[in-house]
Amino acid sequence: MSRKPVKATERIRGKIPYYGANGIQDYVKGYTHIGKHVLIAEDGANSVDDYPIYFIYSPSWINNHTHVLTAKEEILSSEFLAYALKKINYAKYLVGSGRYKLNAEILKLIPLKIPTMNEQKYIESNLSKIDKLIILQQNKLTQLTTLKRYLLQKLFI
Repeated sequence: MSRKPVKATERIRGKIPYYGANGIQDYVKGYTHIGKHVLIAEDGANSVDDYPIYFIYSPSWINNHTHVLTAKEEILSSEFLAYALKKINYAKYLVGSGRYKLNAEILKLIPLKIPTMNEQKYIESNLSKIDKLIILQQNKLTQLTTLKRYLLQKLFI
């Protein structure tokens, strides 16, 4: 499987997510990868403090600005790997200036603590529940903000 960039003007619209360094950039027809993967920005990350890392589980088109990691599921859960990678301070691993880059050789050297598979599943399950609660609260906040905006408009008309 290879990472293939496609210019926005040359993409064929579809339902498959097209991933770049900072997540989904578009939706296209066709895919380059299928299955469980962890994506980590190679270059062009929007933030060094909140380095872009995504767990994906679907057919996806992944461009060349993103490293694709595939865990050996018998020893490492892909979901756990994504959570573990999100806790790393990447500033000391990036090279270049302005447009920082995380080289594959350096990425391979980043140390990770890997607990037993049962512990990984437990941690992953709890963090997943928290993520879902965060999304629900963010949606609620969005709805309340929209309601507030609507009421303010009606109040001053």
